[in-house]
Amino acid sequence: MRYDAFKPCPLRLFLVLSALAMMAPLAHLHGQKPPGRGSGYTLRTEVDLLSVAVRVTDRNDNEIHGLTANQFSLYEDGKPQKIAFFDAEDEPVSLGILLDVSGSMEESGKLDQAKAALSRILTTMRPADEILYLRFHVKVDEAVDFTSDSHRILSAISQTTATEKGTSLYDAIVRGLCDMGRARHRRQALLVITDGTDENSHRSLEDLVPIVQASPAQVFIIGCLGEEEYDLYRKFRSQRIPLVTRQEVDNPITAFNQLARESGAESFFPGSAEKLEEAVSAVAHQLRTQYTLAYYPKSKGGGFHRTKVRVALAGAQVRTRIGFLEAPEPSAGCANEKLKPYPYESKITTKNGSTVYHEDFRNTSSGWPNQKGYHYKSGAYEIDNVKPSPGRIEAASILNREMGAPVHPFEDLRLGVSREGLLVANGPSFGDLNASVSVQWKSYGGKGDEAAAPGLVFHIDNRGYYAVLVSSETFMSARRAFKLVKKYHSKQKARDLLPWTELPLSDQFLGKDRLKISVQCRGPVISISVQDTPVAKFEDDEFKNGLVGMILFGEGHAVFRDLLVEEVHTAGLALPLSHEPGQQ
Repeated sequence: MRYDAFKPCPLRLFLVLSALAMMAPLAHLHGQKPPGRGSGYTLRTEVDLLSVAVRVTDRNDNEIHGLTANQFSLYEDGKPQKIAFFDAEDEPVSLGILLDVSGSMEESGKLDQAKAALSRILTTMRPADEILYLRFHVKVDEAVDFTSDSHRILSAISQTTATEKGTSLYDAIVRGLCDMGRARHRRQALLVITDGTDENSHRSLEDLVPIVQASPAQVFIIGCLGEEEYDLYRKFRSQRIPLVTRQEVDNPITAFNQLARESGAESFFPGSAEKLEEAVSAVAHQLRTQYTLAYYPKSKGGGFHRTKVRVALAGAQVRTRIGFLEAPEPSAGCANEKLKPYPYESKITTKNGSTVYHEDFRNTSSGWPNQKGYHYKSGAYEIDNVKPSPGRIEAASILNREMGAPVHPFEDLRLGVSREGLLVANGPSFGDLNASVSVQWKSYGGKGDEAAAPGLVFHIDNRGYYAVLVSSETFMSARRAFKLVKKYHSKQKARDLLPWTELPLSDQFLGKDRLKISVQCRGPVISISVQDTPVAKFEDDEFKNGLVGMILFGEGHAVFRDLLVEEVHTAGLALPLSHEPGQQ
């Protein structure tokens, strides 16, 4: 694993909730991926002759050339194996290239840098090699199938453009490994270039690891993280990292290192365009200078088997895969695999060709964050935003100072209240929409912006969100009021688009312990209703689509019920699902 510093992309910062006080990335928010376990997928390869790529270097990481077969010893599950095939370097290569084209790659300028670096690796390819090129975002686009014509690959790379969509990295790696099953050569590698965490895959890291173990291909991953992103992920002790929506993603450093290690490859974290080119060149060099060993496995009946390679040379360093997974039954086929639905899809139906997301919070497996402070409870969802004790504030301050971060202890939800709103979100991304939620709340003290103010949040993307808030304790009076805010993730305070406005004195609002908040979005026009009574309109086109959720500003407690979101569009087509509506 290597790292050197990339200029960070400002739109990918400030979104991971940690002791670094909101300084972290989030590529795009397009819904929560399904839980792990039980993918039902196995990658089957011919195991009559199993090939193992081996890199041999000295203590300074320089390749050692000229070794012979009798200097290698190969073991399976601790038992020596007879080497049936040996090739000393420069064997033909089957290379798959998997390039991230999600929106953040373009925003940071890293897509152009990756395209330039990939064009250089193609100059090192030889006539006997074959190359596969795939692009991915929330799904995989096959650009060029295996070919020895590097000009076709170059042309496809040069024409590659980014999308506004998110990143399904794990699904893309599986697709790449599926396609590698058609490779002609023993030496196989999948080169993945991405700048983000996995946010949208149907598979978890736990699902992906055995698929990597079952494939003969090495998986090289280049993670184009900014310096601040890299430092944040490196300092996180947890393998999971919370986003601003309270959903969690895998720490990319941990995940990328594990996937590379399982396959006998390497992960890189270049911090500049020059270092990105060096990382791509390092992969090309390793593919040219590795040794290939092959043997006939004696194990039968499936399961994971550890492999080990030793070299009879003092000071030699050996890197190879740590083992392989023997699949007892062939796969039904990559193209026919049925993907697991996202958790929220159990709450999705279609109506007149439009997607309807209706969450009653009765199923605790429907995908909402479920921890202390924000959790399901008896057909509702509760958010508690409470002030920490002085001792917890001091602990947070010390932790932040040790990590070199600004002292904003309230931003760490594990240590107390979020001053800028405790936000939760789930479900698919929506553009034009009708959305509503009912809320009861209690303030634990304070007036104005210090009082509890729950709300409906919409169009949450990688830059920010809108929210309609209600409160009983405004600067104006103790009467109930509402306001519309716009919040940038990179800013500490939300901006008022509409200031606190008292609700009318009518039976619709007086004496009610629960209020229904509704919004309609039609292009830049945001229409607001409370208790199904229209109260305001505003125009703003900063955030055009994104997730929907709930939020609680100030210190207090809120109970949300009956979240309903309907997509409104002119095409008459619903958002894609992993299954037919109504199926679990």
